[in-house]
Amino acid sequence: MATQTGITIEGPGKPYTVVDNIVRPTPGPNEALVKTLYVGLNPVDPIMHQTGLLIQSFPAVTGSDFCAVVLSVGPETSKISEGDIVIGCVPIGINEFSPFQESFLVNENWILRTHTGDDALDEKKLEQGATVGAGLLTSGLGLTEGLKVELPVSGSDKVLSKDEWLIVMGGSGSVGQFAVQLGKLGGYKVAASCSASKAAIAQKAGAEATFDNRAPIDEQLGMIERITGGGRFARVFDASAQSSNLSLRALDEIANTSSGAKYFSTVDDWSDIKTPQGITTYRVQFGQLGKTSTPIGNEITQKCEALVELFQKHLVAGNLKPLDTYTVMDGQGWEALSQTLSGFEAGSLKIDGRKPVIKIADI
Repeated sequence: MATQTGITIEGPGKPYTVVDNIVRPTPGPNEALVKTLYVGLNPVDPIMHQTGLLIQSFPAVTGSDFCAVVLSVGPETSKISEGDIVIGCVPIGINEFSPFQESFLVNENWILRTHTGDDALDEKKLEQGATVGAGLLTSGLGLTEGLKVELPVSGSDKVLSKDEWLIVMGGSGSVGQFAVQLGKLGGYKVAASCSASKAAIAQKAGAEATFDNRAPIDEQLGMIERITGGGRFARVFDASAQSSNLSLRALDEIANTSSGAKYFSTVDDWSDIKTPQGITTYRVQFGQLGKTSTPIGNEITQKCEALVELFQKHLVAGNLKPLDTYTVMDGQGWEALSQTLSGFEAGSLKIDGRKPVIKIADI
């Protein structure tokens, strides 16, 4: 039985340990074995480590966003081939699908293939590949399922611009930047909340207006009303998981929509949220990807598969772009990853809110 290196945890809150005895998995139908090149960190990574949330068994191999190269494919696998570069986010908490190890499994229906042509192995493209998965699919669920945003069905199609705003709370973060891009792709004017120092990030993603999320709530409501011309919006996505109150007040008190329908979507799927009458609330549960033995896991997996197919077209067409607000950390390999994870959890990384990306191996 072939084994490999990686980092594991023995239980919630236990230290990350570099090991060399992880069993190398074998790809099944529609699967491939891939070699980890880069990983990107997300807020869910320290949550899994500290609480054990979403982890199916211990000792656990964890991780979320990745860029990898295909080593071999299983039977009935037709969308990817040996040598392809693939990116995305894994089904979180399942050891054999987790990227904090030399090689891991991917399902061809859950990952993206964006690196083609002569520059496929460009190092910057590989780095950027580790910034896409969780942010894009989380925002995709939030907008298409939660806010009922309709996106073009092909990379060459265009949606007519709407005289309507869509508001993204936390528009400078990873999820927020992709939400801004998707809102624009859906034809909306996008207003994003963020700190004043991060306004340029949200604007580069496509936001036509920003407002200071550190201002008192009543001031933010006033900014929203002014930006949207008295309430020409009916859709608010909270990418920060911290703005439910503001979002719902904006929809309840300011939004003025001719259809009467109002939509609120949030990545907060744990708090007690009281929704005013007339507002439809959707909670993104991206962590259920791949958990097909449960009804909600099966539903989320099917929806993500449809989004992956759609986003593949728009990434190739250049309508959606990877993040450039990331920092490649010093060092390479498991010790570098372990140190970065410790700093990420402690809040001591000097990355100015950028996404940490760690190189694990050369191609």
